[in-house]
Amino acid sequence: MTDRQQPLIAIDVVPVAFDANTRELLIGTAARKYEPYAGEHALPGVLLGNDETLTDAAMRALRDKAGIDESKVRHLMQVGAFDGPGRDPRDKAISIAFLAVVEPYASDTTGWNSWAMTKALPFDHDRIIAVARDTARTRLWADKAFTQALTGELFSSADAGALVTQMTRKKPDAANLNRSLRTTPALEKVGTAEGTPRTAGGRPANLWRWQ
Repeated sequence: MTDRQQPLIAIDVVPVAFDANTRELLIGTAARKYEPYAGEHALPGVLLGNDETLTDAAMRALRDKAGIDESKVRHLMQVGAFDGPGRDPRDKAISIAFLAVVEPYASDTTGWNSWAMTKALPFDHDRIIAVARDTARTRLWADKAFTQALTGELFSSADAGALVTQMTRKKPDAANLNRSLRTTPALEKVGTAEGTPRTAGGRPANLWRWQ
């Protein structure tokens, strides 16, 4: 019987946060403590432990590598599996990747980057982030739990427009966006957000609450 070397299973997490104060959509990275790539920023990741679930390992990666406590994690979802020769210089490894919506600046040890960050990351973390971006774009508004985790319980049309603009790189038409929000069953309009004009010289943005 031929011995077969089984690949390692890694868990990598893309921390994402929306800062309602600046309306910035952020991606978190963390400085690596050990080789390879010691000192460089990468996605927080760990090897799956014995008798450990994928979700538990993702939470451990956020806590141990990025300093993000479980209480700061609003939503967690898988975005895919990644393999291929050379993705990890230490050994053959398959990565199960997650996207975690966390509270803005949930850890001061995490490096927070713009949604459109272009700096190259080690391993295949650029590819993981690209897939996470695609997943987030398709889930926005279609997935209530994910979108609510990003926006919080209460948000304005200006917040919604900022999210759409950053995820799609296209600024939405204000009237069409408000119409879409108004026809979303899980949302109710609760007034206007003073101080947040929808357009230059326009009316204050509508305020929405998840039901």
